[in-house]
Amino acid sequence: MNVLLVNNDTEPDNWLQLQKIAVAAGYNVSPIHHSAIGAIDPRGYDLVILSGGWWASDQDQLEILKIYAEELRFIEETRTPILGICVGMLLIHVAMGQAAPLLDEQQYGIKPIDVNIAGQMLFGFPEKIEVFKNHDRGVVETEPEFETLASSPGHAEIILHKTKPLLGVQFHPEVGDTDKAAKMLKTLVDGLIRVPIKS
Repeated sequence: MNVLLVNNDTEPDNWLQLQKIAVAAGYNVSPIHHSAIGAIDPRGYDLVILSGGWWASDQDQLEILKIYAEELRFIEETRTPILGICVGMLLIHVAMGQAAPLLDEQQYGIKPIDVNIAGQMLFGFPEKIEVFKNHDRGVVETEPEFETLASSPGHAEIILHKTKPLLGVQFHPEVGDTDKAAKMLKTLVDGLIRVPIKS
């Protein structure tokens, strides 16, 4: 599987870790910075992964719209499946005209999240899984075009668009033991690929 791996200004060590895990999952990875995405033809790839990054508490949504304008347009227009991680998930939500507000408190560390029936069926997850979280914004409310597959109190952890191949995870599946992280990434990707694309 040919994967376009988009760097959303994540920390260098985190970026290298994500590349390592994507390769360990068996993907042929082409890494790029988000500022170069406007020149990319997504039809050359089977999957796009949007990395995490940092959306500072003092950056309003208008600033994010400017910084990630090309990526937001890419998300909106492509039909290639996209997996968004952390900030990548927030950008998917914003690209569809939705908000990504600050949460009441930062989410950090290995935490349990609740997986609903739809998420359990799609990914084979149990009712609760433990994931690594590092974010202070989140998807608090989703419009009907999105389905929430997993959540923490007050915000979504996994969202799936109902008519486009867009999957977002608020946590970091690439963190942790290489084999376990690669398995988690592959499970998420396989679930996304299985979802039928609706017109």
